[in-house]
Formats: sequence, structure tokens, C-alpha cells
Amino acid sequence: MYSQIIVSYDISDTKKRTKFFEELKDVGLVSIQKSVMWGYVLVSEKRVIKQLFKKYCDIMTDKALLVNVTLDKDLNDSFGYDEEDFKHPESFEII
Repeated sequence: MYSQIIVSYDISDTKKRTKFFEELKDVGLVSIQKSVMWGYVLVSEKRVIKQLFKKYCDIMTDKALLVNVTLDKDLNDSFGYDEEDFKHPESFEII
């Protein structure tokens, strides 16, 4: 079953930050702000993201978080986002 998440990160190393961003996109997340990504993921994909934290984040200098959300239902106010920005995709491609 899919759940919505937000991943926010502050990674000081540009090369690691770029790789982290690309891997989050590969999991299916979309950038909603600089260093903030959102999307629908499976439980197994959440585990992958937690492993990416360990792979790309330096424990002394970097920060990252994963939050369960329901933006399609609970977003009250926003600026610059369209109603469709947080809707569940109609279908997922199985790879």
C-alpha cells in the first residue's frame, strides 16, 4: 500500500546532495521545494530512503527527515501550488 511522504534534507556536500536528489527521484519522489521532496511510496521504498540517508548524509554536518503526510486531504493553505500538485498519480509503472 502506498503512503505519502515528505523528505527534507540539508546535505553540505554538493556532489552527495545531487546524488541523493537523483536517487530520491528514482524512488518516485518529486521536488516541491529546494531540498524538499514529496511523493507516494511503498513501505519497502521508505526503507530504501532511510538507507540513502546513511549513504549520503554525514552524521556530523548533515540533516534529513522523512515525514508521513496526507497533503491531498489535509493541505489547508499554500502559495504557488496547484490543486493537482499533491494528487495520487492515476497509475504506477511496474519496473
